[in-house]
Amino acid sequence: MPGKLELLLGPMRSNKTAELLRRAEMRRQYAKQYVMVLKPSDDTKGGPGMVESRNPNGHGSCKALEFPSLNPWEVLDAIADKEQEIGKRVECIAIDEGQFVTDLFLFSRHLLDSNHDVLVAGLDLDFRAIPFGEMLTLNWLVNAYGGNITECIAYCTCGQRALYSQRLIDGQPAPYDSPIKVPGDAYEPRCAEHFVLPGKPH
Repeated sequence: MPGKLELLLGPMRSNKTAELLRRAEMRRQYAKQYVMVLKPSDDTKGGPGMVESRNPNGHGSCKALEFPSLNPWEVLDAIADKEQEIGKRVECIAIDEGQFVTDLFLFSRHLLDSNHDVLVAGLDLDFRAIPFGEMLTLNWLVNAYGGNITECIAYCTCGQRALYSQRLIDGQPAPYDSPIKVPGDAYEPRCAEHFVLPGKPH
């Protein structure tokens, strides 16, 4: 039987990672499932081989298998090795920062077809308010395979719901044409009124 997909979407500071880790732990504790947590190499939030939430009050961190963001397929050998080691199927694969993963749609579909439940957390939009990676395309997999979509909520400092991730470089809003990944950047959740994007072409 194919697996089901749980998709966690939202802007920065919406507790996506904390919710991913909470669900992984619930499966381990109550359903007695083996959950393998994965992180793409482009995720620098935690240390090497660690998935870490920025929320100090949530499920803070756990060990994760780190893989090259450009090639998630090499994880399949590690899953097969783990199944041989534990003598049963890995019931659930949890992927944090899914927006960085190349072939995320095809890779997730392969896992589902291989009877793994899949949890994916990631940003829906990048700092330019453009769909980030393949996160939004996973909606189709939820419809086709079953599961659920959770819109993780963040709030702007004004109190309104934040839909955007405001990138700041040296404390200032990053211009539209800055690279997707730069060292020394920071983020704040912002509502539509307070989201600023200098140099936006349209």
